[in-house]
Amino acid sequence: MKISDLIGSQVLSLAGARICGVVCGARFSEKLTRLKAVEVFMSDDGDCERKYLDVRRIRSVAGGTVAVTSEDVLAPDCPELSPSPVNLPAYDESGEPLGRVTDVITDDKFAVTGLVADKTYAVGDILSRSGELVVFRLPGSRTRLARKPKVPAPRAAAAPREVRVTAAPSPRYGFLLGRRLVRDVSDTSGVLVASEGDTVTRETIAEARSRGAIVRLVAGCESAASRG
Repeated sequence: MKISDLIGSQVLSLAGARICGVVCGARFSEKLTRLKAVEVFMSDDGDCERKYLDVRRIRSVAGGTVAVTSEDVLAPDCPELSPSPVNLPAYDESGEPLGRVTDVITDDKFAVTGLVADKTYAVGDILSRSGELVVFRLPGSRTRLARKPKVPAPRAAAAPREVRVTAAPSPRYGFLLGRRLVRDVSDTSGVLVASEGDTVTRETIAEARSRGAIVRLVAGCESAASRG
């Protein structure tokens, strides 16, 4: 199974007999050996609420639809898991650019069997990775990298000054970029936001959000499965 086939899939609640959301991301184990959860944008009349679905709760995956028993299996919080490496730049250990990681392949038990860049690599071919890029081993490489030493946490000051840090917003709707619309998308007043056949851009996403039509935009996009 390709992760790209999951992204954009509709989530079907069997108990509720309704489409309750759309898969928009994936989370992996620390060593990237297993898909652990998928991120889901819930369908409502306003903005999308993000929830998380443990893959052990998935009943089946077929035809661009992920079936679950009920919406109750979707959790509002996610344990600390590794984000997907898809779209990260890839290099070999000599520094040669390999393009970007375009997909992750799993078996039917969600164990990762390969990463796709300029070709398909096994998980064991990963020399190192970060939130910025992935480095693959050269064929036959025996390179070993020293582990980073743990830096002891600094002692707390006697009277610490309160510091507020505001995190930069994450690109919540990046998974929509480049997808083609299979139907017209209008806001709740019926005003056209985007037309069938359009390719979703950052401007399209911004317009849909400003008009409260982001859920309709998600639903109007073709899935990876439909693109073959």
